[in-house]
Amino acid sequence: MADQTAMFPLSGTHYIEISEIADPAQRQDLTAVMEELSEFRVMLGRPTIMRLEIQAALHRILGVDTQEPTVALFGNSFAWAFGMRGGLRILGADGQDLTDARRDTDLYRQISREFERGMLAGPADDEAAQMRLDGHYRPELVRATAERRAEQEREQAARLDAEPRWRRGRLRDVISARELTLEWSDPITEALIEAGTTISQVFGTDRNAIRSFADGMPSNCVAVSLKTHYHRDRQHLWTVNDIEDIDALSAAVPYCDAVLTDKAARNAIVTTKVDQQAGTFMPRTARDLADWLIGG
Repeated sequence: MADQTAMFPLSGTHYIEISEIADPAQRQDLTAVMEELSEFRVMLGRPTIMRLEIQAALHRILGVDTQEPTVALFGNSFAWAFGMRGGLRILGADGQDLTDARRDTDLYRQISREFERGMLAGPADDEAAQMRLDGHYRPELVRATAERRAEQEREQAARLDAEPRWRRGRLRDVISARELTLEWSDPITEALIEAGTTISQVFGTDRNAIRSFADGMPSNCVAVSLKTHYHRDRQHLWTVNDIEDIDALSAAVPYCDAVLTDKAARNAIVTTKVDQQAGTFMPRTARDLADWLIGG
């Protein structure tokens, strides 16, 4: 908002979902609205958030008092959502970096805004065709990754169908263990190596300690809660949209004051009560959000 009383940040999911829209005019229209609301403030991506959460959770368990550098939750470039600093750089003829000296100029701000606008809206049809020829534009690869992850959840649903007792019992433990091993085994291993320890040394066979570790990471807690909710329903058909929603909500619910999402995703959030744990307002409609902002 213009008076800086509220921020409506973009996330990596916004960029991914807009890239899936075939019509350039529709992408441009959405970008215009999102630019006005967000001013291209971009939230840190979930992979980066999870790496930080894993490190912090492990340090708490080990009693390590570290003075890690602060990482800003919001950046000023699309790249912030994907683990990069991003932003326009200006180099002089001799290769000297002149970015800081030009950052406050109108020209720099104008070019930066046009660049960020283009990254969100994507190319026009003729530009996309040339970029494909050059091998620089393949947005379908992002969707293919999400489809692969959705298929993994369908496979998990099939396993639960074969062993229905898990849906009636410790389903959350099953989903939590799978989330950590399937999605985050590499950053967990890296954090353990950095700390000079191993999983068995940290947790042994203490299931409660492992649960506390998993649930002590806010974005992971949201993801596990949502996946458990969906897998509890054997009729749920996993789609790419489920994966994209979970990625977005896992970062937004713990770290934003309010989150406006669609009816199905909101129902999953409020049913699992992760919004209450995070103290996050989940409005039903845009009008509810507006009233909350005015009242707040």
